[in-house]
Amino acid sequence: MTTLIVLFAVALIATFAGFFTPPRSVKIVTLLGMVAALIGLALTWGDGATAFGGLYVADAFSQGVTLVMIVGAILALLADCDYFERKGWPAFEYYPLVAFAVLGGHVMASTPHLGVMIVGLEILSIPLYALAASRRDEAGYEASLKYFLMGAVAAAFFLYGIALYFGSSGSFLLGTEGSGLIFNAAVLMLLVGLSFKAALTPFHWWTPDVYQGSATPVTLFMATAVKAAAFAALARVMVAVGLSGPWFYAFAAMVLLTVFWGNLTAMVQGEAKRMLAYSSVAHAGYIAMALFGPNPAPAMGFYLLAYALSTGLAFAVLAELDEGQGVKLGNLAGLWGRSPLLGLGWTVALLSLAGLPPLIGFWGKYLVFVEAARGGQYLLVALALFAAVIAAYYYLKLLAAALFGKPVKVEPVKLSGSSPVGIALATALVVVLGVLPGLAYGLFTAATALIK
Repeated sequence: MTTLIVLFAVALIATFAGFFTPPRSVKIVTLLGMVAALIGLALTWGDGATAFGGLYVADAFSQGVTLVMIVGAILALLADCDYFERKGWPAFEYYPLVAFAVLGGHVMASTPHLGVMIVGLEILSIPLYALAASRRDEAGYEASLKYFLMGAVAAAFFLYGIALYFGSSGSFLLGTEGSGLIFNAAVLMLLVGLSFKAALTPFHWWTPDVYQGSATPVTLFMATAVKAAAFAALARVMVAVGLSGPWFYAFAAMVLLTVFWGNLTAMVQGEAKRMLAYSSVAHAGYIAMALFGPNPAPAMGFYLLAYALSTGLAFAVLAELDEGQGVKLGNLAGLWGRSPLLGLGWTVALLSLAGLPPLIGFWGKYLVFVEAARGGQYLLVALALFAAVIAAYYYLKLLAAALFGKPVKVEPVKLSGSSPVGIALATALVVVLGVLPGLAYGLFTAATALIK
């Protein structure tokens, strides 16, 4: 309950503070609130608790996913690097909207009740629709409209799935026994709704346009915290239903389609944010692989953290280079010379996303592959490994652009605001937690089982 109360209080305080204080003060309030939420998590870590008659469950899994969401939010807040002020866009709304989105994601991750889950989904989604339009230009409006329309369709599927689930099982609680055509239709619709948020193929089509059209700090937040919330809900649904029979084959096909489509389409992109958007689609497939193992929670939680730190670092670097028109690969040329900090962060982020040791991304992939292998899915692991080799091509392409490309601009990048702090912190964590993965993995091993 402590984390829920703190996140709710932060969102409200940040909202009202924006009417009376400068945006920078609202940012500080929101950052301090996220740190307070982290402290609340630390004080109650591993303590199982329920509230509101079992509608809210603070178990180890929800705590781990909430940790990832808060880390993603902190990186997004630090990496805003006065982004909105430099472009003359309104800034204060960004901070309470991020706080409310984290609150919604926490609710999604902390309930086995489908009715509460849809409430959390909407608390998460509505701020994101506004955040996607925060650029206040044509690309931002297009991104927001696409996200809203497709999100509304996904929410409709999810709501209809909830109705059918209740009709076939007599309960809104996940894990309630059910069978028959109506129950299977309910599970299918729940899966469609959550696959949209998780960006699993073929429900990923919004991702590249929305990531590219949104302000880069917003894209960072979407790619980290939002994905964690989506997978928390998806994991609870799939574990409750069980991956057997037709559900196994359907979900395995979706996972393989996701990793191959995401990696293959990323290879042909010429804009960095769009390439990383397709990369995020592929990573969604890798994360979902953990669900084929006997104990998916620790591997999934660790991968979500590794992905949040690595992709958050990459987008934080792009936020410094984005002038409102995206970041072409040519604009990355000479990055090391223009800013050693950005060059180092970009290199570490890409190598981690590619899964190269000794960075945290390597251990994330290793753990989900091992978990799927423990479930006996050796063919799935082999094919996903092949897709990971394909991914190395475009990550190295992005890295080569920064290391060996002929610079379009030669003047140093002027770092601003709190961005250097976020980039340095994320770089250090990706390296340290890669060398000492047990420090992070130990946080997730308490999540030995999801709510039944």
